[in-house]
Amino acid sequence: MANAKAIKAKIKSISNIQKITSALEVVSTVKLQKIKNQAEHFKDYMVEFLYILDMVNFSKIFGFQNSNNTGKELLVVVSTEKGLCGALNSKLFRKVYNSTYEDKSKYDVFVIGKKWLEYFTRLWYNIVGVLNLKDTFSEADLTDLRAYLVKSLDDNKYSKIRIFFNYFKNTMVQYPTDLQLYPLTRENFEEFAKNIELDVNLDEEYNQDIMIEPSEEEYYNFLLKKFISDITYGAVLENKAWEHASRMIAMKNAKDNSIDLKKALTITYNKQRQASVTQEISEIVSAKVAMEE
Repeated sequence: MANAKAIKAKIKSISNIQKITSALEVVSTVKLQKIKNQAEHFKDYMVEFLYILDMVNFSKIFGFQNSNNTGKELLVVVSTEKGLCGALNSKLFRKVYNSTYEDKSKYDVFVIGKKWLEYFTRLWYNIVGVLNLKDTFSEADLTDLRAYLVKSLDDNKYSKIRIFFNYFKNTMVQYPTDLQLYPLTRENFEEFAKNIELDVNLDEEYNQDIMIEPSEEEYYNFLLKKFISDITYGAVLENKAWEHASRMIAMKNAKDNSIDLKKALTITYNKQRQASVTQEISEIVSAKVAMEE
């Protein structure tokens, strides 16, 4: 009967796991819906913002960028604060590592999320900033990152600035992606806009006169910083959306597996208990027969 007791204990343990994973699935689903709404509203905002930029000749931004030939690059990498979200982080880890492993000394890293911090600390990257975000956050929570990006642009500190994140396409589809924020080129921007399904034509002509103050260079530099800041916020939103979607899927799979395992263990327990009962009846009958003889 000892085996039956052990199996019964396992069944109870799996039942608890089933309850926990089911609760986490529900929580992740609620958080996903909330962050999805934010991401969709932000995407609508970005479309309108890019149309406005295009009206003032957005392509001129490409010409108002300083060149830095030191070779030093800044990587802004977005990860999660918690685990239990499948292969979300590992896929992006491989993408970043494959892009930087040849010479890690030429990269500075600004880390968003605890998981990235552990990764880059372990591999001896130069970490220049760390940002920890809760599941619910606002643009104000990215102030430190924005300040660092603006200062880096003003000081012409880096030859390139890139951001790595997971783009959320739908609940079942995501892919790790990156965007070169600086220097911003028409090619990489149009490729990025296509990936995130932003339908914006940068070559469209607008028949209107616009007065720019105080100077054209200051104006377009301001637009470049505003654009980089908004894209960064959007990248964090996309990554958060996929984090909740991944955790929801992982918890659903764990719940389904626990249900299947519980069924299998219940069948095994019933067989074990039935065998024990049969053995006891057999022993009683044998004893009775022996006494009668």
